[in-house]
This record gives sequence, structure tokens and C-alpha cells, in this order.
Amino acid sequence: MLPLILLAGLSTLAVVFHLIRIRFSEAVDFSLDWNLFLSWIPLLVAFVARAVSKQFGQLTLVIALLSVLWLIFFPNAPYMITDLVHLSVDYNRDLTWHDAIMLFYYAQISLINGLVSLYWMHGAWNRTYSKKVGLILLLISFPLGGFGVFLGRIVRLNSWDVLHDTKSFFNNILASVYDRTALLLSVEFGLLLGTLYFVLWVLLRYRSRWLERSAR
Repeated sequence: MLPLILLAGLSTLAVVFHLIRIRFSEAVDFSLDWNLFLSWIPLLVAFVARAVSKQFGQLTLVIALLSVLWLIFFPNAPYMITDLVHLSVDYNRDLTWHDAIMLFYYAQISLINGLVSLYWMHGAWNRTYSKKVGLILLLISFPLGGFGVFLGRIVRLNSWDVLHDTKSFFNNILASVYDRTALLLSVEFGLLLGTLYFVLWVLLRYRSRWLERSAR
């Protein structure tokens, strides 16, 4: 629960940055706040999956359904990196620097939400299936996250379109499989997510071992 409280506080600070912008000029884009909200959905789904896998053991079907739901919304977290395109540069304008910090802040928090959610899902997969299956699902998640960013930013699909317009949703996915930009974003975002996740995993593992040694 503490990580959720901490991330909620950081998200609130991001909104405060935007409110300051509105106070002195105007909103950059209200979709920033909506996208930040969407980055919370995979985090909350992963929190539930983590709790279920710890409390009730190997509920394979439940975790599978939660994994699908998580994957649908997971790309909303790294997606906010692409919101940096909203930055208009004027080096002599103070708001340029405020906007740069604000947009980075939004993107950073959203990305952290995604990485934490991935860490929790990885743990749930390991507990529910096996470490081998958990590793496979983890590695698949990286490029799929990048592909989801492509679908959101370039194709302009929304996560809920899978229910609202299912046929069109999957037709767009099939049409995008061989798109060069889709491949580029899948690979590069996959590498970015994989690198950052590895750093997070190492830090958390180091912390766990340090706590174990301190307790002896």
C-alpha cells in the first residue's frame, strides 16, 4: 500500500505543475491528466494480481484474466513519453522551461507506474505459473508495450476500443504488424522498458538481500 500512496503523491505533484501552468497562462493539454490517470489502471490491476497471487496461491485463470486486462492498459504508462511532443521551444520564454520540467515529470511518473506494475505482475506470474513462464511473459511485455504506444500515438486507438469496437480494434492491430514505425517503436520502447526494468529489479533485489543480512 505504501508504494501506491507514494506514487499518488508524485502524481498529485505533477497535476500541481499543470495547475501552476494554467494559473500563469493556459493548460498545455488536458489529455496529460487523463493519460496520467490511465497509467494508474495497470498499476492497480497489478496490485490486485499481486495480492491475489500472494493470498490465494495459484489461481491460474484469475491471474490470466488480470494479465490480459493489465496488458491492454500497460502501454498507457510508457505512452506519456510521447507527450513530450507537446513542448514548444522558445529559449527566452520562462514557460518553456516550466513546460519541459512539467512534461518530463508527467512522463517520469507515468513510466514509474508502468515499471512498478510490471514488477508486481512479474511476481504474480512467478508465483502462479513458474519462473520460466514468468520470464517469458516479462520479455514479451516489453515489445508489446512499445507496440501499444504505436497503436495509441500513431493509429490513435484507445485501450477501451477493444470493447467498444472490437472488430476495428483487431483489424487495426493486424494492419499495423508489418508497419515499419510499429516495428521501430516496439523494439526501441522494448529496449527502454527492458533496461529500466532491469535497473529496478536489481535495486529491489539488492535492497531485499541487504534487509535479510541486516535482520541476521
